[in-house]
Amino acid sequence: MGSTSPNSTSNPLATPYTSPTGTLNLSHRIVLAPMTRMRASDNTGIINPSAATYYAERTLPGSLLISEGTVIHPRGKGFPCTPGLWTEEQAGAWKPVTDSVHARGGVFFVQLWHVGRVSVPKMIGGARPFSSTSAHLPGSHVLFGGEGGVEEYVDSHAMTVQDINDVIAQFAQAARLAVEVAGFDGVEIHGANGYLLDSFVHDNINTRDDMYGGSIENRLRFPLQVVDAVVEAVGAHRTAIRPAPFHVLQETRDSNRLATFGRFCAELERRGLGYVHIVEPRYDQGSGEGAFSGSIQREPSAPGVGDAMASIWPFRRILKSTTVIGAGGHDAVSAAKAIEEGEWSFLLYFLLSKGGMQ
Repeated sequence: MGSTSPNSTSNPLATPYTSPTGTLNLSHRIVLAPMTRMRASDNTGIINPSAATYYAERTLPGSLLISEGTVIHPRGKGFPCTPGLWTEEQAGAWKPVTDSVHARGGVFFVQLWHVGRVSVPKMIGGARPFSSTSAHLPGSHVLFGGEGGVEEYVDSHAMTVQDINDVIAQFAQAARLAVEVAGFDGVEIHGANGYLLDSFVHDNINTRDDMYGGSIENRLRFPLQVVDAVVEAVGAHRTAIRPAPFHVLQETRDSNRLATFGRFCAELERRGLGYVHIVEPRYDQGSGEGAFSGSIQREPSAPGVGDAMASIWPFRRILKSTTVIGAGGHDAVSAAKAIEEGEWSFLLYFLLSKGGMQ
């Protein structure tokens, strides 16, 4: 669970924290959320220099910041003007940004992003988006940015084993660039929101009958292979992941969320990661978020959902020695109470994330 200071008990949100891996030495429990800013070149994916000021202004000594989603490959792009991290030039453009955070005493992780089927041909050079199978989201994809507008979703490209191996390598390469060139302290793999990795986890989306579909073990194989490749590239202590067990956007339903994500968390616990960042069910169930298309199906009868007291506590019990970031559905009072009760190592970003998505 990490170490805390006995002198900060009057305000749990201000309690210092040191993670078991030693990667995080923080002065408080509030983390800057990953928020899409769309301040990169739409052509090159190079982050705008103004990002250095933006992130520095949000850094206090001993703060943890998670960057906006940063695309690992052109095929993984979902929205205009989002930054990339597949070339040396892109990584080099991030270095002044990480330097600005470090100069103020912050710890900075980059969120690695492949949106999978939550994209449209306009975003990926006319190609079909990757997914576990060919089924696509209903309706239209919202194209934010200067031009705006929408584009109809299309059938996905059901990834071949070679496609999967390629993407695993792309995540690993992005992680190396992030740490070795861009200067990030670590990487957070985006494994939620119906994006690429998440489309393999949920059994209502993943209908494959090969080694990547069917059983829980098979559906988790690709995400865990990505985790393992990133761990090999930069170390477990610099590797984190964001799952969202109770997410209801992007058609992410599952016949047994607790079993699926309980197994997922057990596998993550074995790997000794820097942290696991889990979205609270109350956030998803109450979300009126307009950033995402598709069917938003509430599940009042699902285990752990619909109950005002529902939380990610079942997964915290599994992640006994792993730092957990809990996100969503809290104010300062409920966040402080959760920390006091030992539910999470941190509270994230309902307090901080208004005006962004991810």
